[in-house]
Amino acid sequence: MPPTHRKYAGRTALARETGADPADVELLRRYCADFGLTIADARWRSVTIGGPLQGLIEAFGATVAIFEDENQRRFRHRSGALHVPAEIAEVVRGIFGLHQWPRSRKLGVLQRHETPLKAHQVAARYRFPDADGRGQAIGVLQLRGIFKREDFDRCMRAQGLTVADPTVRRVDDAAVAHEIATTKDLEAALDVQIIGSLAPGSRIVVYEAPDDERGFLDAIAEALFDEENAPSILSISYGWPEHLWTPVALGILDELFTVAALIGVSIFCSSGDNGAELDYDAKPHVLAPASSPFAVACGATIIPPGADAQEEAWQMSGGGFSERFDVPQWQQAARSVASRHHMTAGRGVPDVSAQEQPGYYVMMDGVELAMGGTSAVAPVWSALIARINQRLGVPVGFFAPLLYQRAEERLFVDVTSGSNGKFQAGEGWDPCTGLGVPIGTAIEGALQ
Repeated sequence: MPPTHRKYAGRTALARETGADPADVELLRRYCADFGLTIADARWRSVTIGGPLQGLIEAFGATVAIFEDENQRRFRHRSGALHVPAEIAEVVRGIFGLHQWPRSRKLGVLQRHETPLKAHQVAARYRFPDADGRGQAIGVLQLRGIFKREDFDRCMRAQGLTVADPTVRRVDDAAVAHEIATTKDLEAALDVQIIGSLAPGSRIVVYEAPDDERGFLDAIAEALFDEENAPSILSISYGWPEHLWTPVALGILDELFTVAALIGVSIFCSSGDNGAELDYDAKPHVLAPASSPFAVACGATIIPPGADAQEEAWQMSGGGFSERFDVPQWQQAARSVASRHHMTAGRGVPDVSAQEQPGYYVMMDGVELAMGGTSAVAPVWSALIARINQRLGVPVGFFAPLLYQRAEERLFVDVTSGSNGKFQAGEGWDPCTGLGVPIGTAIEGALQ
């Protein structure tokens, strides 16, 4: 159904109708009290439990110790299996937060290696509709990265733009600052600056959270049930190979993305920057959350030198087939492509793409950079849909099926050359660049 004919659920009503049973929360509260633990907060289907670490260990069975990495970052690491007694087993799906895992590298010397495209060049290349995202709220998920207002302001001024500063919401006691700058801080700059420059009239809300499963899930829930800011778009430039997620976390993630579809929130996720993700078994894998059927997975291309150069698949663009999510009904093209590669078909990644080279104009610690990767593509698509939402007067919500159903129409520039190490770009959908790079005005017309 076209977005202009849809009726979305309200956040408050959906939370009330589908949230945890208060009796179950009370049962858990009584159990935790025996170990000196309290329920500090309850939202939708999750609760936050507080108290001494030893009490948490005794209540849920794991052994936990504090470790320090090579950069002197301290973190908790769990060993042994978590468990709950039969009396609460039916109301507890998963326990998150005992285990932490620093997933970011120390930031090296910053320098620019390319001449990046500025916002007006990106908008012209991908034929963005004439709009600025006014009236739209875009949520940006940040895991451990710290938003730096001064860099944002410098970037906007350098492009001749006046943009309101993003709002920052801290989730799960996310750090206000840290001593060691990491690649996550660069990610924080990239996401908001690309969105701000391409949708300067929009409101940007940054949800900062720790970089673990709990932080990931809680930040998404915070954005989806945020009545005050009510984002209609969520940009996520993070992901881990599916096998590094616990199965229960992936299940909860997909439930949250289902909520997003019901309330009219579009979710864009980067497909990863490790090519076909040849991991521990030397076989290709895909990242979650990009592999969720309710996400729009974003791959990347390069623009070779030359004024009329056609885009090619970026060799490090993530892509392939999910091992956790089946092929959605609307993405049957993935079955034939998987068959040609003698692979088991699953949800195909990515859905769409945009350029990562020569990159996008970004400022970090006052240094001008050309930033790319699939992390840059999720905010590009977020800004495009903010403009389309503004022009249509309604949020397009979950719209990937409409793109596939109308694949015969010219909504994309198909990318037919290049590869990501395992898969070759070709005509139609492929696990390098998806359906291709956008023709924004055509996509707007198709979503009316």
